[in-house]
Amino acid sequence: MLKVCFLLVLLVAVTSASRPFASIEETMDAFKSLLSLPQRFGRDEEAPQAPFEFKWDDCSGGSAAAHLESLAISPDPIPLPGNITVSASGFIKSSLASPIKASVELYKKVGIWVKIPCIDQIGSCDYEDVCSFLPSGPCPEILTKNNIPCHCPFAVGNYSLPTTPISIEVGNLPSWLANGDYHGKAALTDGEGKSLACVEAYVSLKTT
Repeated sequence: MLKVCFLLVLLVAVTSASRPFASIEETMDAFKSLLSLPQRFGRDEEAPQAPFEFKWDDCSGGSAAAHLESLAISPDPIPLPGNITVSASGFIKSSLASPIKASVELYKKVGIWVKIPCIDQIGSCDYEDVCSFLPSGPCPEILTKNNIPCHCPFAVGNYSLPTTPISIEVGNLPSWLANGDYHGKAALTDGEGKSLACVEAYVSLKTT
């Protein structure tokens, strides 16, 4: 399986390189086709494949403004669509105000780890200000009752979300993104490039 997927990745690269006049759309379509190939979850592979399970890490440096202290999600893999439970805790030691820039790296395992490019603002993308994506109206009840803000600026404090049921709708989620093992990393910086926070995680998504 690993050899087959490696050859497919190589084929996409060679095909793109051999067609200097291929449009960006054609290249992205080829990449989407690769990502859409049926994948076995890492946890189902034979040895020496290490068991794949949800895990996360706070990759922020000691001087970062915010840190994630705990994060739990179940079930694993995450069903799409479906119901999950989430709990989390963290703290902010200096106020987070606009602009908050985000640099996201997203990989999918298709035999080997392949970096997903930024496709329609999903994948390995850079965002100039995540504050602009946040809702302008009232925060969801589950946040307000736990005193968790959802608007910029974010005040200094300790925040905790108890184990909470959440219903996930697929909506407009692209088919090439679902069903597989993923590794993601998101780093936040302020307008001057100073580190604000960083989180990375390994997660499996399963289309139901």
